[in-house]
Amino acid sequence: MYFLATDEQILWKKLASEALGGNLTPRSSMNGLRAALRAHFHFYTGGLLAGLGEQQKAGEWFREGALEEDGIFNAIMASYLDRHDGRFFMPEKIFADPHDYEHFTTVPSIISMREKFLRFAASSLDDFANPLTILDVGCGDGSLLVLLLKQLLKAGRIRQIRRAILVDSSAAMLDVAEAKLLQAFPDLMIDKRHGRIQEHAASLPSGIDVALLSLAYHHMPRNDKTIHLEELSGKVANVLLMEMDGDNDTPELGSPELAVSVYQSYGPLIDSIFAHDAPIAVTQGCVDNFVMAEVISFLTQSRGIRNDYHMQRSQWAQIFSDHLTGHFCRGETTVLSSEGCEFFAGHWGK
Repeated sequence: MYFLATDEQILWKKLASEALGGNLTPRSSMNGLRAALRAHFHFYTGGLLAGLGEQQKAGEWFREGALEEDGIFNAIMASYLDRHDGRFFMPEKIFADPHDYEHFTTVPSIISMREKFLRFAASSLDDFANPLTILDVGCGDGSLLVLLLKQLLKAGRIRQIRRAILVDSSAAMLDVAEAKLLQAFPDLMIDKRHGRIQEHAASLPSGIDVALLSLAYHHMPRNDKTIHLEELSGKVANVLLMEMDGDNDTPELGSPELAVSVYQSYGPLIDSIFAHDAPIAVTQGCVDNFVMAEVISFLTQSRGIRNDYHMQRSQWAQIFSDHLTGHFCRGETTVLSSEGCEFFAGHWGK
């Protein structure tokens, strides 16, 4: 992953100010920019312009940035504006249609990532003699939880499953997850909780054996993470985390460092979705209503309002060690890696 030095951040802000004032064009020389980050700068400037409602100028920066080395994400941004008549907007409700997320789970790189996570979880967790109680935070369509439970049964880690507590902000997702779990485990007790974990953490029961936090805990800023990890500490014996490694939490709206991180984090991810063989309407729905929604949030909404706050891997480890009281890190591993984009898994247990 690339990072900006302090003097580079100053230069980027200066050049962006010139661009917004009309004194710098996408084809200007822009002396002083690192060659490997020219595409990232075009994304940064295009994002600033789009956020200000200057979609035509934003499109020019994205299209020119697509010609730079590693410029594919700029091409994706330009295509998004073209498909939406220049509008740069958030979907009314993310995950209103569960099919967008379900398609995401069928992308080959995501399948591979999940398989590595499942192997890691099965090897890291101890055996459970009593029937299992498991919490899935941000359960989505429930497919990962079904796979995890099957993997733990196959590995002999569990013998019986008693209860699954599902938390998700989408009622439609909760219904899909419940149906998938009951199809796989007809006798399973399902406890559905509609909303964010922030709304339910205090009311969770004690005695939860495993909490699954898969691509879910990044939806709250750092301060909220600390509060809810402390609330989980006395209720959960084991926490399994799978998250993106990105510097997307503390950088503020409009900062060069946020743009550089988002470009590296989301570019390869969106490219892999488009590369997956599927009907174009399905692929575009997944990108536009799911992944691009997060990108637009980063580029247009300030901290405290936006929906996503990924952290660097070292930051995740630190916050779990500091606030998941009584637990220690029992293992971690990389589950997906490409240039600038990495997902990892970790296990904290008592």
